[in-house]
Amino acid sequence: MTMAQSWQIGRIFGIPLKVHVSWFLVFAWFTYGLAEKYFPLVLTRPRWEYWLLGTIAAVLLFASVLVHELGHSWVALRYRIPIAQITLFIFGGMAQIRREAPTPRAEFLIAIAGPIVSLLIALFFVVMAAMSRLPSDVVAVATLLGEVNLTLAVFNLVPGYPLDGGRVLRAGLWAWTGNFHSATRYASRAGQGVAILLMLFGLYLSIESPVNGVWMLLIGAFLYLSAHNSHRQVAFQEALAGLQLSDIMTKKVVAIGANQTVDEAVNQYFSRFGYGSFPVVEDGRLLGLVTLKELTEVPREKWDKIRVGQVMVARDPQLAIPRHESVATAMDRLMQEGRSRLIVTDGDTVVGILTRGGLGRMLDQLR
Repeated sequence: MTMAQSWQIGRIFGIPLKVHVSWFLVFAWFTYGLAEKYFPLVLTRPRWEYWLLGTIAAVLLFASVLVHELGHSWVALRYRIPIAQITLFIFGGMAQIRREAPTPRAEFLIAIAGPIVSLLIALFFVVMAAMSRLPSDVVAVATLLGEVNLTLAVFNLVPGYPLDGGRVLRAGLWAWTGNFHSATRYASRAGQGVAILLMLFGLYLSIESPVNGVWMLLIGAFLYLSAHNSHRQVAFQEALAGLQLSDIMTKKVVAIGANQTVDEAVNQYFSRFGYGSFPVVEDGRLLGLVTLKELTEVPREKWDKIRVGQVMVARDPQLAIPRHESVATAMDRLMQEGRSRLIVTDGDTVVGILTRGGLGRMLDQLR
């Protein structure tokens, strides 16, 4: 599922919180089920109150899911692992962690944090429901949320990747074998097995309850695809481990001198080669990058007077990548930073250009 159709609703710990379009569907479904099916069985109230309680319970349910994901994120941040965003979507919530944990211990703590948070939330609502002085409406909502959060914690502890239990399993296998890729492979296979069992259960359940059966089938299919993609990603990472940047970069670099005029840059480079940007060099040393955007901001009558070095984007760590870095690191940077190319350097000297196109061709060959 693509997370492109999402809206940011705030930030916590500096992490963007987003809501995917599919979340509105499941929120409406949960609210309807609670208002029309659940609360009429445990309370005797006007119908409008069932819908009010259903809406409140659904909001608190997804708030619980959000706090579950914040548990993962808080521990990841303690290990200086950046979190791109947390998204609420049709299957709950997902914290997008930018890179893998550095050690098995870190992997275990990040994975187990979510279920622990859900267990604590469940305990809170169970204690609240046990308070006899509270109104019956509050007790009904608290009982529901206690049960749901307990179910969420237990379900996530099932040992199949990408569930939290699968990540705990991967942490254990990683600590035992010392091989992260092997541990991920076995945890992903376990995840596929769990997903198949869920889909079979969904087929059985659909005989008596078609809606719940289809829902279980969808969850199983989502988990299966996620585990399958994780397995494929490991295969790519293992293949990438044997490659160097020099194997995929473009070694014939077309660069613009810092002392060349904007007019020369436009007519001799951008018009001729059609690239969107060029490295700017002086005596072979990387000074920065210039794009058509910087050049077109210069008034046309000054093109023969303004030098490229005056309008370029000065060199910073985001523009270049050292040649000794791994291909996997380069790929992560291209994708996460949204760049079309990186300048490969040896010290201050430009030795190549790494583009998304070149990376894509290499990945096609690996497939």
